[in-house]
Amino acid sequence: MSLLTILFSLAVERYVDALDNLRSFDWSISFSNWIKDKFSKTEFWNDTLGLIAIILLPVFLCAIIYSQLYDALGLLGFLFSLAVLVYCMGPKRVHHTARLYIDAGEHEDEHSLKTYATELLGPDLPDDALEINRKVCEKLLVSTNENLLGVFFWFVLLGPMGALMFRIAGVLYEDSQQHGEAEQQNSEESQDYAEFNNSTRLLYAILLWLPAQLSTLAFAITGSFIDTLHEWKSRIPNDYLNPKESEDTLFHTGLKSLQMDPDTQSFDLATVHEILALCWRSVILWVTALALLTLAGLAG
Repeated sequence: MSLLTILFSLAVERYVDALDNLRSFDWSISFSNWIKDKFSKTEFWNDTLGLIAIILLPVFLCAIIYSQLYDALGLLGFLFSLAVLVYCMGPKRVHHTARLYIDAGEHEDEHSLKTYATELLGPDLPDDALEINRKVCEKLLVSTNENLLGVFFWFVLLGPMGALMFRIAGVLYEDSQQHGEAEQQNSEESQDYAEFNNSTRLLYAILLWLPAQLSTLAFAITGSFIDTLHEWKSRIPNDYLNPKESEDTLFHTGLKSLQMDPDTQSFDLATVHEILALCWRSVILWVTALALLTLAGLAG
């Protein structure tokens, strides 16, 4: 069932253009802020317990709905799990936008090129086109794990509840990073939320780490194994319990799998195209491995 759901989700991700408008996780941030406002002065809640409550409540609700639908009719359970999985493969269709970015560059459409770069990286774009391409490559390698392979990993382990847990943890972590500077300016607010934000970083790092290692292995298998392994071994002692380090490992090992040096590589559109191809080869490898495990009766 997991294999079939993932295959359908990839088809939906590829061909349904309205997904970006449907994927909104503002509710999880609002719920998190409400919990923090209510219990930030309570040491018992301003830590891991508060974070667990924020994540487990929607996950528990998802489990109840999935169980009821699956018991009523297996097809309804399948459709619900598919909807949750597609919802969690976001919030943006990074690979689709990257393809449009490459096409715009090949047709020398500067306006569209800047538009798609802004969609991928945000409004604060570097002035140098090569630096923009470098950041797009990094975005692709990191998003392949965070938006696809990591979601698939937890979906296979825990069903739609696992995918939802991973995505909420990622959204809360990104929100804490975006508001980190604002909180530092207000020392009292920073003090109130410090333990909660630290717990958010730690939980997401734990959830992210193992899928990131498997993604790196996929880069190695679909690229230069020796070069990737050498880079991986030099970084693996440092990237646990730190999402930024895991993301940095994904970027550097992805480049090494294509025998590229991040310090000397000229990041042109051809490089972006090669990185995009590597990302999809890694996804295909994961799906193939899951298919083999399913045939062997080791996966659902």
